[in-house]
Amino acid sequence: MVRVVRLGDGSLTPGRTLPGRGAWLCRGSTTCVDLAEKRRAFERALRGQIRAGAVDDLRRLLEVAGPAGHEGSASPAL
Repeated sequence: MVRVVRLGDGSLTPGRTLPGRGAWLCRGSTTCVDLAEKRRAFERALRGQIRAGAVDDLRRLLEVAGPAGHEGSASPAL
């Protein structure tokens, strides 16, 4: 599982130890990201607006990271 948080500018970034409300997604599967986007689960779970393009940026970041993800890292904003 990979934890995703919404930053103040509405972008999404993975990070297990980042502060704030987080949403957990399946690791290594962009299908989970697609389904969450379709159901508008990011806005609901993170209780805020998501910047246009933030989900696409997150999807690309998770594809590049592969199955290992960004465990415990404070990765830069997308």
